[in-house]
Amino acid sequence: MNNLTLKIGRDGTLYDYSELITKVTTSGRRSAAPRTIDVTIGHVESVAGANINCGNGQNCFLYLNGSEIFRGLLMTDGRNNKRNIPIKAYDECVRLANNKDSFSYENKTATYIFKDCLKRLGLTLGSAAETGHRIKELVKKATSYWDVIEDALSQTYKATGIRFYVYAKQGKIYLVKRKISTTMPILSLDSNVVSYDYSRSIYNTRTRLQLTTSKGNKKGSTVNSALEKKIGRFQDVESVDEDITQSEINKRINVFNWEKGQVGQELKVSAVGDISCVSGACVYVDIPDAGAKRIMYIEEDTHTFEKGKHTMTLKLSYESTADKKVTTTPEKKDYKVGDIVHFKGGYHYVSSDASNPTGSKCAAGNAKITHVNKASWAKHPWHLVHTDSSSRVYGWVDEGTFS
Repeated sequence: MNNLTLKIGRDGTLYDYSELITKVTTSGRRSAAPRTIDVTIGHVESVAGANINCGNGQNCFLYLNGSEIFRGLLMTDGRNNKRNIPIKAYDECVRLANNKDSFSYENKTATYIFKDCLKRLGLTLGSAAETGHRIKELVKKATSYWDVIEDALSQTYKATGIRFYVYAKQGKIYLVKRKISTTMPILSLDSNVVSYDYSRSIYNTRTRLQLTTSKGNKKGSTVNSALEKKIGRFQDVESVDEDITQSEINKRINVFNWEKGQVGQELKVSAVGDISCVSGACVYVDIPDAGAKRIMYIEEDTHTFEKGKHTMTLKLSYESTADKKVTTTPEKKDYKVGDIVHFKGGYHYVSSDASNPTGSKCAAGNAKITHVNKASWAKHPWHLVHTDSSSRVYGWVDEGTFS
């Protein structure tokens, strides 16, 4: 059926059930683990004696036109009086979803956390994109490996505006940055789209955001006054650290505006099947009546193979496909002579216009501003003197070397 090949077994012994397939459904959802397949194996001469038993730790392999499109663990099998065997299998990400543990990370990236989770479970790493953002602290008890990874990726998104996602392929697990492909399928009413369903909703829309610490201190807020005049007040509150900086506050507010600060839109499309259309990938959509003549990401996908036909249902995201370059506003402070500051480490100079530094780099530490030179020719406008033994800075330093 549809040039599908289904093999089930373990330890190198695989049984081919391709000729007995009556229906196959494969599906996935972004940020959810794992991808699954549901297969109905029909007309089995002896359902009781068939070599299918999820309790034996069997694996399922599904191929389309000779290419592998699914590999995973058989987790459900059944029998019925119609001599059918319904089965369900989950890809390798089920190991992350169905194992729990306790976790404690400090100043680690989501990439590090992802790799550590795979290592602890003995899972095979495909590749891992560098997420960059360091999470100050992430502590979880009795939590699934999948949830701790998703928590780390969620915090990374709020801090950077960049989405990453996890998926499994051919027994390996990957962490990748969501990005636009150089080539992609086109969905159009003139060619492959059978039907579509477009809707708007303000159920998850918020017009206000407050950033508050665990001690109840308010660190920042934003209000979409124009939208609030139309739909009324809907407020969200997010917890932040006591030492959050202004630039970090700006990032959180920007991401909030993209994610919740507008009317939600949803587009579901039923179309002729294309197995490359899976969650996390992107497609070009040409449905003008749904406000869609653009590139869109696939949030959810369901592919059905039955009676020689391949159809698919996709849920598409109206989120911008451009990389969100979060605007950061540098923290501004009018420093003056006498202020105690934290020197970040680096070189100091004998004069404010010196070309070469004095000695080697100085360690970071507290220091006092003793002179300021705001002349246009001053290369190193601040004179610092260390206030303790943690640093030996004693001279003129560059702009931005202390806070």
